[in-house]
Amino acid sequence: MDVDEIRTIFKFSAQEKNIISSFEIQEELFLPYLLSLKSGGSWSYASEEMKSIAVKDVITYYDDDSKAGYTVEKIYLFIEPEIVEEEGVIYRLEKCGTREERELVERPYVINLRAKKVIFAEVNPKLRTIKIKEMKKSQIRLKGTPAYSAAHELEHLEKGEIKGIPIWNFEYVSEPLGNCQRDAD
Repeated sequence: MDVDEIRTIFKFSAQEKNIISSFEIQEELFLPYLLSLKSGGSWSYASEEMKSIAVKDVITYYDDDSKAGYTVEKIYLFIEPEIVEEEGVIYRLEKCGTREERELVERPYVINLRAKKVIFAEVNPKLRTIKIKEMKKSQIRLKGTPAYSAAHELEHLEKGEIKGIPIWNFEYVSEPLGNCQRDAD
């Protein structure tokens, strides 16, 4: 690592510390956000006094003419989250923590969360910006992947470990080659 890279890291870290302190909440509540930003995915944090989750959503913008695009990450940080309402059931495979295999779990398709504070960040790799703000509303409706992620992280807060049916409980069903449907054309 050269000196310029070290300076860049220190500058970024100083900006990060200033941003975190501007929200006037305990720094450890930002851990899920920092993990989501730096490692990807959704994360949760809990102590005896407080809890938070970060839920990531992704939107890809692609230009067919230039054959180029970028993916914007939207990260919601919920401080003291609670479920207001869930809708639907989705059966999906998830892998969590140190488990080596994925497991079948049930997740809601839509989830409404309420929190003491909701902090929203939008990460734009094309512009190399991270816009972050506290949202005015304290209740957010998530649908699809962000809803599954929120339910997964809330399960961590409530139960610790995620429990599902291991993949080896599935059964292979072999079909003749001509009968398989092709998903990608």
